[in-house]
Amino acid sequence: MRVIADRYELVAFVGRGGMGEVWEGRDRVIGRRVAVKLLPDHQHGPAADLFFREARTAGGLNHRGVVTVHDLGRDQHDGTLYLIMEYVAGRNLAVVLREDGPPSPAMSVEWAAQTAAALAAAHDAGVVHRDLKPANLMLTTGGEVKILDFGIARFMAATDKSSQVMGTLAYMAPERFAEHSGDARSDLYAIGCILHELLTGDVPFNAGDPVSLMTAHLNKVPESPSSLRAGLPAALDDLVLRLLAKQPADRPRSAASVHDELRALDLAKPAPARPPAAPAATPTAPVTSPAPDDPPPYVPSSPGQPPAIHQLPTQEATPFVLGGPPAPPAPNGPPPAPGRRRALLLGLGGVAVAAGGGGLALALATGGDEERAGGTGSGTDAPPQPKVRPWRHEVANELPTVCTVADGVLYAAVGFTVTALDARTGEKRWDGPEFSFYPDQPVVADGTVYVSGGDELWALDGDGKKKWTFPTGDRVISRPAVAGGIVYFASPDKHVYAVHADGGREAWNHPLGDEIYCNPTVSDGTVYIGCDGNDNTLYALDAASGAKKWAFGAEQGFTQTPVVSGGLVYAAGVDGSLYALHADTGARKSPFPLEETLKGQNLYLAGDTLYVCSLGGRVHAFDPSTGAEKWNHGGILSPTQFTVAGDLVYVGDTLSTVGTVHALDADDGSERWSAPTLASLSSGNRDNGPVTAYDFVYIADENGVVALDAATGAAPD
Repeated sequence: MRVIADRYELVAFVGRGGMGEVWEGRDRVIGRRVAVKLLPDHQHGPAADLFFREARTAGGLNHRGVVTVHDLGRDQHDGTLYLIMEYVAGRNLAVVLREDGPPSPAMSVEWAAQTAAALAAAHDAGVVHRDLKPANLMLTTGGEVKILDFGIARFMAATDKSSQVMGTLAYMAPERFAEHSGDARSDLYAIGCILHELLTGDVPFNAGDPVSLMTAHLNKVPESPSSLRAGLPAALDDLVLRLLAKQPADRPRSAASVHDELRALDLAKPAPARPPAAPAATPTAPVTSPAPDDPPPYVPSSPGQPPAIHQLPTQEATPFVLGGPPAPPAPNGPPPAPGRRRALLLGLGGVAVAAGGGGLALALATGGDEERAGGTGSGTDAPPQPKVRPWRHEVANELPTVCTVADGVLYAAVGFTVTALDARTGEKRWDGPEFSFYPDQPVVADGTVYVSGGDELWALDGDGKKKWTFPTGDRVISRPAVAGGIVYFASPDKHVYAVHADGGREAWNHPLGDEIYCNPTVSDGTVYIGCDGNDNTLYALDAASGAKKWAFGAEQGFTQTPVVSGGLVYAAGVDGSLYALHADTGARKSPFPLEETLKGQNLYLAGDTLYVCSLGGRVHAFDPSTGAEKWNHGGILSPTQFTVAGDLVYVGDTLSTVGTVHALDADDGSERWSAPTLASLSSGNRDNGPVTAYDFVYIADENGVVALDAATGAAPD
């Protein structure tokens, strides 16, 4: 194993780009998981300057939406430059778009608002990103968006012109093609491209070759998102089109104002019907047919298809400039479109420039990074694939099945084993080893499947083979939580355990006062977990050492998973009392207005809403920052665990003899649809709730797993 600076172990290769290699690593001193970016010694010089600039730029930003830089240096053994950053567990938005398709409008707006907030902090510090795209936006497992790779950012005051055209063409502002280095308003244009893609599944301009794409940015009027996806509000259309204005002065004034506009949107007001805008007359611009009124549903691309535009690597080229500076843009029009010769000099003309040296060309040349992305470089789209239909996987089982979904695979605890199914089709991939216990709901993190239920925790690899086991003094009942390369779980043997994910070695264990049935929650370096019986206490433990930070005692204990939001920890007691505690001290915040009648059981946090299933058979939606109730919904006899995806809240009814699933509107709580699964759900298994992915809502019951259409509730034939 390679070790950088005698401290950072390189655990797994992540990827390679123009800035060097990125690895998943482990900090030996602190014991935490990190991301390691390496620049080989032979690239020192201008590349090294850029490398250090990335570190100093990102390291100077302090915002939860920007990845934290921990360390920077040069390895004393081989001279390799290294950058140590926060490791972010999750998927970047390019992967989300490829695997899941466009999210709901509400989720698209939420992700764009988080991006704008982080970008506003960077702009306030005088820093522009210059390469915003979905691949540089990481969606964490907690639902937060973090901006990655300020590698080509530069201080806005440093220069007004640039000798390099750097970035990714599909998201590049028109002024960038006139050799302008780009400022905060260029980043806003990129947000417009990203938001357009999140809402519609495609970037505003998707030409077949780089020159046509550049010309479209300069001259073509983008189609409004509502012309491609019905039901979007007029205000959202207006904001996207202003972000995509050709002239920087016509865009919103700041990232902060974009954030405020996104937060103020009313997604319930659709845009009026309007014909698609006609493109400006341009000889080289491609003519795009108007979108159909009801476009076909999005289908994730198969592994054999070319990469989407948002998957392409960051590209740069050093242009040859003829004479003096380029002509300024017309006062009321877009920057002038460069001719074919100018495009070639910019590195946009194809293989010849890439083969001739002088940097990584913007052209989609064969080989190199584009080949590693699995594409052909043609820029054409593969034929559309048929929509995957709802499905059912039946089993003969003594206990109800429980399941989870990760990276295109549904993992179901069936009998004495775990079965892996293709999440889109239900086809079986593998059966895991046979256990001596009934496994609980699997947990998946970084390609490893963690299985509890017996007196040891199991870790399986991506093929279902045993990687390691960790023994405890009693059955492992709590569902593990994985963060920073550590697996946290508890047992009725009265201990909380922290185990290294890479080999099952114990990091620490902490004894509590009685049996533990609560699932742990890990947030900001703290493990939150409750105890029951003779120790009716909610604990906050240091994630690195296990040391107790604080403890909150109650009249009755805690068995439900706590949730953390906005500096508060929310926990439901066994008696149904709902507590809001300050995460740093454990001090109680003033009670929820309906605390005495709420009797909360299952908690779920999504975006800016806390959802609670009450003992009275109602689902409540709260603002977690104020405790104000947004809405509540009755009529569900016994709501079980639930989940939220897009603009719908999915709830299972455990007293329904046919296993009814309800889909509620996340904005007002009204019921959109309800559907039977044809088998009862278990009220005794607190993890036996709906799971959503790939436009399905999955329900595990006593007959197996059923995948319903998430939008309509349609069941398999």
